[in-house]
Amino acid sequence: MNETDRNVKYRAEFKKKTNWIFTIFIGIWIIALAAIFIAFSLITFHERIYGLIFILLLMILIGAWVLDRFLWQIRGREELIITNKIEIIKSGKLVKSTKNIEFFEYESIEYDNDSKTPWWIKLYSLSGGKICIKYLGREVRIGQNINLPLAESVSRECRNLIEKHKTTKPYTHF
Repeated sequence: MNETDRNVKYRAEFKKKTNWIFTIFIGIWIIALAAIFIAFSLITFHERIYGLIFILLLMILIGAWVLDRFLWQIRGREELIITNKIEIIKSGKLVKSTKNIEFFEYESIEYDNDSKTPWWIKLYSLSGGKICIKYLGREVRIGQNINLPLAESVSRECRNLIEKHKTTKPYTHF
């Protein structure tokens, strides 16, 4: 489906800036997890096959999370798309995530320096961003590596589009 089929009114895409020190750290974790699993399986394979299965499942879960963070650091992208709703897409990682916010759920869009998000969450790129969209008493942040003037521009344009759409197309709630 192309953009004209979806009736895209606004699209902003932000590339994740690679934190090389953290990326190398995660790469070492991936290698270490593989080495630990291979060593454990060679040592205990004939003695404890059921313990190996549990360790294998645990290592796969941890390894998938670490690989997801690694890919996010290398090729992560955030997209803010306004069609007949607000879409926030995080891609370039193991699992693509999409957040859809209907216009009637929307409360506000703001920009700030994101001083609320703890530093360790920003380090792992689990959350954070300079553009904050509030909806239904919650908030979602995007634009982890953009500057404040860009965040201001994007939030202003989105606010204008959303407010214009909300006043021209009222929703009926049941």
